[in-house]
Amino acid sequence: MQTKGSATFTSRCHRGKVKRNNQDCVLFDANLNIGIVADGVGGKAFGEVASQLAVDASNHYLNAELENLLVSPERELANAIKVANEEIITIQRNEPKYETMSTTLTCFYVAQGKVFFSWVGDSRVYLIKPYANSIQLLTIDHTLDQSKIDPIASPRLYKRAPHILTRMVGSILLLKPDTGTAKVESGDLILACTDGLSNMVPDDLILEYVITANRNDPNDVEALADRLLDRALDCGGLDNIGFIITKADF
Repeated sequence: MQTKGSATFTSRCHRGKVKRNNQDCVLFDANLNIGIVADGVGGKAFGEVASQLAVDASNHYLNAELENLLVSPERELANAIKVANEEIITIQRNEPKYETMSTTLTCFYVAQGKVFFSWVGDSRVYLIKPYANSIQLLTIDHTLDQSKIDPIASPRLYKRAPHILTRMVGSILLLKPDTGTAKVESGDLILACTDGLSNMVPDDLILEYVITANRNDPNDVEALADRLLDRALDCGGLDNIGFIITKADF
């Protein structure tokens, strides 16, 4: 756990119980109040390489562009993802064995009483307000729209649609990340996670754990992180599990 000024950060990154390797990668920079989460695309070769490259490249960019980040947070977070995408595509072109690697990538920044975020893929950002008993999903998964698929004509595709990415880092050169901003108050929690957590632990249960942890000790984000990880594993641990919890303290 690390604390810096207006936020407390902790993270977990676990292989899970089924996958042979861990393609998730998470990083938080407590000095800048930046968090980054990536999930190498399952079934693709070298997903763990793609996720690590994406996290490193975006973090390096944001550290180098701190002045611009302070002025235009959403723009610079999106630029960080674009830089990571360009780096991965360059490696794909120069090293044939890496030509199919790709990853999700989500970056967030806490400042000015707000959380700014940008993403590609289905690694999510939640805003949780334990005193208001609320959890809000801030991002929209870049996956197939299930409502546009005929469940009778294509039952397998209909079932798999929420897990099929339509946008990912390392797919096309002119990648367009989505961005957003939300107001954050003291005591709020920001949860950025891969689908290894969000698919295993429903939103209402995440909120329940946060409320319980807040009641026991509102400053103990480590215990909350341990409980969320344990729950995801208890539910099968079918995928890698990566997440960052940030507690605002303005």
